Parts: sequence; structure tokens; C-alpha cells
Amino acid sequence: MSGLPDLRNQFFFPRFSSLPLDAGFLTLYDDSDDDFIAFDKSKPRFQNRSPRKHWCIFAEIVQENRWPIRPVYQVKDLSGRQSLVSFNFDDRSLFADVARKCKVGYTLCIMYAERHQFADGNEGVRVEQPDAVKVLPVSLRELLATSDVFRASIKANHASTDTAACSNCYKPAAHRCSRCSLSEYCSKECQTQHWAKKHKKDCQVLRQLKLWNAFDWHRYDVRRGMNDFV
Repeated sequence: MSGLPDLRNQFFFPRFSSLPLDAGFLTLYDDSDDDFIAFDKSKPRFQNRSPRKHWCIFAEIVQENRWPIRPVYQVKDLSGRQSLVSFNFDDRSLFADVARKCKVGYTLCIMYAERHQFADGNEGVRVEQPDAVKVLPVSLRELLATSDVFRASIKANHASTDTAACSNCYKPAAHRCSRCSLSEYCSKECQTQHWAKKHKKDCQVLRQLKLWNAFDWHRYDVRRGMNDFV
């Protein structure tokens, strides 16, 4: 079943405390199936894990830690719990791009995140694949609000044949934003005003939500997920 679930749905958008344990943690625990990971006991440890579904954790950056080797950020999840996110890419030339995109108040979206215990005993998420993370230029509160509007508009579009209203002045709309194809406008002037006022930031979020809306979140598909970040 495709369609974007409510971003508050912890089955698909878990809090940090609900994330599956990564392979390092599992040296301390028995391998066992859960809501996230299926284990194939016929395969060697660390090679016997596969996702059951798509999931993504949202983490708002609250502090940039000093990082002599790799970028590390203090973040908070939707419950308010704080933890660490460490970027551990093999290609360290990508770290400059991470530093450019990651700002306090922005939200990290990390697909297939797992709980990791760092050498100093702190827990967090270790990001090893660049394609697994997306930085959205909004807070968690703004992300939830935009998602609510998006999901409501999808339902309204299915249920109504009325002419849509301009996102800026609420007059009858004549065309849509060419980037997200969701916000509608009565004129180029209104579109330009709304872009400067609000939509420049919202557009990137809406495009991501639109991609996620095509997922079957219940069933993992290797062709989906990390490749569906804008």
C-alpha cells in the first residue's frame, strides 16, 4: 500500500529509543527478528541482516560538535531525546558538503538508521552511506506542519474537483510550481512573492514528501529508500 504515513507514526518514523541495534550492539545480544530487521541464521554474523520495511528517523540538529576526524552533531528526535549523529563516509572529501548543509535547526532524515554505541560510551546513529541521509532546511516542528498540509492536500485533491486556490493570495490558481508540482498560483507575480516569503524552503520538503508518498512503506524494496532522496 503506497502513500505517506503520518510522520508521527513510530512504526515507520521511530524515535531513537526504538531503533534496531546495529551489528556492533548485536555482539552483546542474540540475533532475533524484530519490526525492522530480519536475520538469516544460515549466513555469517554481520552478513545476515536485511530490512523488513522502509523506516526513517528525523533528528533536528541542536549543536555542532568539534570534529577533528569526522562530522558529529548533537540532535534531538521527535520525543525530544538527544543523541549523536556521526558521519563516517569512506570518502572524506564529502565532509565539507556535510558541514555546508548541516545547520543548527535543520532536520536530518536518516533512512534505515540503527542505534550505535560509540567508543566513548555515547549512543547515537552512525551514517556510513551518503545516500542514506537528507538534510531538510526546516525544524522538526516545521517538517511535521508541512507534512500535515501535504497529506491534507493529497486527500482534498482526491475528493474535490473544485479549482485550487493560489498559495499566495487564495484566488483561483492557474498553474503549479514546476519543482514540487504541488503549490499552485494565479500568476507569476504571486509565485515569485510566495517563493521569497515561504516556498523556497517548503519546496524542498514538499518534493521529498512527494517522493515518499510513492513508497510502499510496509514492504522493503531495494529500488526504493535511499535512492528516493531529492
